[in-house]
Amino acid sequence: MTINRRQFLVRSAVTLVATTSYHQVTAQTPKSVIVIGAGVSGLVAAYELAVAGHQVTVLEARERVGGRVLTLRDKFSEGHFVEAGAARIRPSDDLTLRYVEHFGLELSPFFPDSGLYITVKDGKKNLLSPQELASVMPGNTGAIEQWTKIRLGADLLPQAFAKALGNKIHLEEAVTFIEQNTEGVRVFSQSGRQYEGDCVICTVPLTVLNKINFKPSLSSEKQIASNGGYDYRPATRMFVEFPERFWEQQGLNGWGIFLDRPEELWQPTWDATGKTGILHSYLKGELALSMDALSPEEQLNTLLNQWKEILPKVSDYSVTLTSYAWQSDPWSQGGWAYPTKTQENELFHELSRREGKIYFAGEHTSTARGWLQGALESGLRVAQEVKR
Repeated sequence: MTINRRQFLVRSAVTLVATTSYHQVTAQTPKSVIVIGAGVSGLVAAYELAVAGHQVTVLEARERVGGRVLTLRDKFSEGHFVEAGAARIRPSDDLTLRYVEHFGLELSPFFPDSGLYITVKDGKKNLLSPQELASVMPGNTGAIEQWTKIRLGADLLPQAFAKALGNKIHLEEAVTFIEQNTEGVRVFSQSGRQYEGDCVICTVPLTVLNKINFKPSLSSEKQIASNGGYDYRPATRMFVEFPERFWEQQGLNGWGIFLDRPEELWQPTWDATGKTGILHSYLKGELALSMDALSPEEQLNTLLNQWKEILPKVSDYSVTLTSYAWQSDPWSQGGWAYPTKTQENELFHELSRREGKIYFAGEHTSTARGWLQGALESGLRVAQEVKR
């Protein structure tokens, strides 16, 4: 069987990080650990601790695992699905690639390698080949052909962790109060249940952590860092399914970047079979908030009018809108931690510092904020801290 260059790069990325594995040390004195949050950071911490022989209990406020990994299924035709949360894997995301390989998940290229990309600046449209795109992307991301995704949906990664953890995960258990003393910790949930353990790991976003009561109170340094520190970046994802992929008739692949505003245009069905196609607008910052202020009908009309500038035929179809705004999600209240440089310099190390028997993780405690890599990084760090 022959493979093309992109397939080779995808397979090479997985092989590279799979050559080394973590050394699992069985705990001589197993601990009882309560993990708050079943996002990726909480799941990997619980998984690594369980493998090492510790007793873990995971409490998750939502009715699902995954946190800000959310694959929307059953909303589109022909079996199509979209990512409302984390979607992309960079070639440098070694931990993400490692766990994808560990659980036997398949990768595929994230960006199309054919068709023209659209860039827009000051109302002017420009068409670029895949090879030309990297030079104009924010952050100069390098070789985009090496960026990947989990082929059948990003939610398969948290689901794999959850399957391994089984009944150690308790859903719809929002934590309201954490007490620690010389003997251990007690965690109380909104449902009235109480959990006891040797220590607790908090992996929830700061927006949620600040609503949990602690006894004794967290240090003043921790409170300053968590209360007045990091903003959370508004992030809204909007999806419109069309009965046909009309953009292909113009030699376009349905992807674009608006260089003068925080918006990206994705076409998540570019590598999917079937006739229908989905266009996806990824809005950030104030642009996301201004869209959130509109009614669903106004949102759709606004979106189509914006797209019409670069894809005139969007108005030829009767379509509906599917969207997800992370700032409206009570268990995230934003897309990812977004500190200023001053905030980061002054507060970063304080956020991850443990307080007695309480440990802290989450993408906001990592330098790879907003990425699966950051969540995994922080979860592994805190698991190692607990093992000591």
